[in-house]
Amino acid sequence: MNKFFLSLIFLLILNKEVFSQEKLLEKLELGLSGGLAVPVGNFSAVSIAPSLEPTPPGSNPIRFQGFLKNEGGQAEIGYSLGMNLTFHATPSLFVSFNYLQTQHSIDTRPQQIFYDANFKTQLDLNGNEFDIPGRLESDPYRANLFYMGLGYRLPIHRVDVRISALVGINNLEFPFYSWFFQISETTEIYRRPFPVDGPVPTNLKEFAYGLEAKIVYPISPKLNLNLATNYLRSDHPHGYWTDTLAASLSYQIDDEIRYRNLAVQFGISYRFGSN
Repeated sequence: MNKFFLSLIFLLILNKEVFSQEKLLEKLELGLSGGLAVPVGNFSAVSIAPSLEPTPPGSNPIRFQGFLKNEGGQAEIGYSLGMNLTFHATPSLFVSFNYLQTQHSIDTRPQQIFYDANFKTQLDLNGNEFDIPGRLESDPYRANLFYMGLGYRLPIHRVDVRISALVGINNLEFPFYSWFFQISETTEIYRRPFPVDGPVPTNLKEFAYGLEAKIVYPISPKLNLNLATNYLRSDHPHGYWTDTLAASLSYQIDDEIRYRNLAVQFGISYRFGSN
């Protein structure tokens, strides 16, 4: 697929006008944008079951084994910032080179509520109840996406409607998390992912693809305002070890973050060489 797009770009720009610097600048447009990052599908879903300690059939789990996200990423609405350079190969066809940064906080409240209701109160050897307060804290999802778009421009009166297909790379930072347990008035212990073979992966780089729709309105011969919506998705498998409140128990975790994001952005762009 990458070879196809590279070949297409080469054919689009390989004409005699391209070799004139002035003509080349007339085809370039530089833009900046910012707005919301809206998690969709599995990326925003809530799922408690994968994080619970595995137990034999017929028995109930008594603790969390970690904070798995393969069935529910629990991402909250965040922000997105972008930059793009567009090459207008013809009046209708264009190629864009894009960078997008998104950040989403992770909703840990479902695990907190489940812990308080099911695991907080324990029994000692004499059958007396006692509490072990616990809490889950997590880094946010931070994604840096580098991708290319191949699109079609449709002028409607003074407005341009642009539709493009997107392919690229999503460099997603691993969201480290920790379980904290208050085992006495003065002592708190925490549990955190640790390596299987080598370090816990901090950068989960995977192929990403999606679509973008943009409405562009000119405010001068060189400046445009735009409203854009793009949907990008990628899957990020990874592995690590965890240990539980019972420190003698460890689990090898094979997890996956299923990044599904809808960026809704306002932007401004500058068209080089326009009169």
